[in-house]
Amino acid sequence: MPEVEWITEEWSGDPLPFYHHGAWSERFPWLLQGVTGGRNRETATDYGLFGDAPVGEVLARWEQLRAATGAARVMHSRQVHGAELLAHGSEGPPGLFVGNGHDGHITGASGVILTVSVADCVPVYLVDVERRRVGLVHAGWRGVAAGIVERAIGQLVDGVGEAGTIWLHCGPSICGRCYEVGPEVHAAIHPAQAPPTQPAPIDLGAAIVERAERAGVEAGRISRSAHCTRCGDAGFFSHRGGSTARQIAFLGLRS
Repeated sequence: MPEVEWITEEWSGDPLPFYHHGAWSERFPWLLQGVTGGRNRETATDYGLFGDAPVGEVLARWEQLRAATGAARVMHSRQVHGAELLAHGSEGPPGLFVGNGHDGHITGASGVILTVSVADCVPVYLVDVERRRVGLVHAGWRGVAAGIVERAIGQLVDGVGEAGTIWLHCGPSICGRCYEVGPEVHAAIHPAQAPPTQPAPIDLGAAIVERAERAGVEAGRISRSAHCTRCGDAGFFSHRGGSTARQIAFLGLRS
């Protein structure tokens, strides 16, 4: 049986500083995929729209993201650690759109870039290769417990396909060694298992993989990032590490 693949995203620093899934770039040349970052934390750039960075500077970085990807429209939302998804078509003015209350996005339109902000939570990239539809999810523990990954898979196939046509990647996030949480989180993520009696580490990426496989995604089409935002040495921000800054995961179909 194929196993879930661990990958180390490749650096692509010009003109946009970001990391990308090298195998996906070769396999899906019609795809735009990556996560912003630096060579190290000192060179990482804050894209957080709702943080402490000056708004003008942050918006300029978003415009650089739009220009570098060649997209007409960039989709984002104020995230609430929930399970609501926002679908985007081809209609709409160019520029940055910011919704409210959504932790995931779906599109089948080219020239539309989906984005989520992360700094320990898991950015989950989904690609339906048969229907050329993509989804991007901000998966914190509350969203995972609420079923946002399964919901995104269901919306991608939209009742007309099978989840076996979907490829899924869990991007850079906090690893299972660094993410210690209370018994209530363990109970929410693994409701069929007895939770520990005190705080203990949990592997959120592994839980996402389990849920995706139960939803019908094949293990051989699933990959996980080897980068940890907390203990790794790549240029990613970590909320648990004390940062208020955010990197941006992005996904879309080339025009």
